[in-house]
Amino acid sequence: MKTNTLSAVLFSSLVLAVAGAAAGCGVSVEADVPEIEVTQHGLAFDGVPVAALIGDVSMTRSFSQEHKKLEMPDGLDSEVKALGITLTADSGIQDFSFIHNLRLSMSDDVHPPIELIDYQQDPAAPASNVLTLSSANPVNTLDQWKTDSATFTIEVAGTLPPQAWTVDLAIRFAGSVKYTY
Repeated sequence: MKTNTLSAVLFSSLVLAVAGAAAGCGVSVEADVPEIEVTQHGLAFDGVPVAALIGDVSMTRSFSQEHKKLEMPDGLDSEVKALGITLTADSGIQDFSFIHNLRLSMSDDVHPPIELIDYQQDPAAPASNVLTLSSANPVNTLDQWKTDSATFTIEVAGTLPPQAWTVDLAIRFAGSVKYTY
């Protein structure tokens, strides 16, 4: 299941900004867009039966999310940033201790892909079936939301499990809209 409320939230924020400006408030109106989440349930990875013999390997999976094209009127200074992700073990694994590196990117078939997360495992971190990662340098993904769909690509590297496994992936976004009159 995929969740898509970004367009509605940005539109609501935009209406508030324009209404404030039209009311003669004067200088500028700024609104923060509440956090939204894009979720992919049951993202499947193949097992690597010989991983214990060969060491670290990497695997890539992608999924697409269709959404309404985000159209913003001229004069708005807006941004949408990926704040982080939560990876939850679904089946085939007990925890994520085998993941040494993880990268997540977003593309839209128009612009170059944008890296949202670049994770390197802390060897001292406790094993867990939930991996919550914050973006060290959130990038503006507004242009990727101005198309009809986005493709998210996750690359995991480490001593991957010998059996197939699935995860639920949630990507958190937030934004802001500013209108100067």
